[in-house]
Amino acid sequence: MLKINDRGKYYRRLRIIKRIVSHLFLILVVIFAVFPIYYVLLTSLSPLQNLAQVSLKTLIPNPAYLTTSNYRTIIYNYPFLLWLKNTLIYSSSATLIGLLLAITSGLALSRFNIPLKRIILYMMLILSLFPFVIMVIPFYFMFAQLNLLNSYYGLIMAYSGGAVIFSSWLIKNYVDLIPKDYEEAAQLDGYTRTGALFRVLVPIARPVIIFALVISFMGPYTDYALAGQILTSPSMYTMAIGLYYVSQGTVSMNYGTYSAFSILMGIPIFLLFFAFQRYLVSGFSISMYK
Repeated sequence: MLKINDRGKYYRRLRIIKRIVSHLFLILVVIFAVFPIYYVLLTSLSPLQNLAQVSLKTLIPNPAYLTTSNYRTIIYNYPFLLWLKNTLIYSSSATLIGLLLAITSGLALSRFNIPLKRIILYMMLILSLFPFVIMVIPFYFMFAQLNLLNSYYGLIMAYSGGAVIFSSWLIKNYVDLIPKDYEEAAQLDGYTRTGALFRVLVPIARPVIIFALVISFMGPYTDYALAGQILTSPSMYTMAIGLYYVSQGTVSMNYGTYSAFSILMGIPIFLLFFAFQRYLVSGFSISMYK
């Protein structure tokens, strides 16, 4: 039998060992998660042209070895700023339109007795399970008939519709968790039913709305399948198409230029996540509760 003092020392050592093991495990997880980003960043600053030139030595940064030539190539040899502007127009417009429709739809599905409400919810759930890429051919033929190919309007319409389905479901589930006492109290204070919904529930549902905003923005921002078929003119390209355009046309891909383009393309997404990070955690956890 262990004495009390020996037992205390044993449990202290056990806690220390558990802490060391857990920290080592977390360090390995962080290395596993960060290494791809580190590798792409290092490759973007490297003069290497293909993977055959990569060695263990090249994975260690050397100030004398690093160069910004890949970034200069992207900025000066390609219309990167034009592609960035196009991408932001497509993504921002579709996100704002889709989010406004999703807020009204989510509030209505949560608080009003709409005819065939259960069927609508099941249809939205089923539609959200299908990959967006299967809609490329129908959208192409529809936009060809409406003369919307290679235009801002067609692509924004398609992206807006995709944002509404998923975001409406998220907002509806979130609002279901909010007690009706809040809007009833607002109505007693003189607000109309609509005013209570938009001036009380919408601020409370801000985390899930911002979460839906980020997710809705990322879809158009990174999409290639639909944009690659709808857009035919380089002046209308998005950055996803530009990334493919930069990588093609050679016998072997220039991974330095490709990585530099990827880093520049990822900066707006990084800034978006960084700006809304405190809302994303709560919005993701609560929206997936139901």
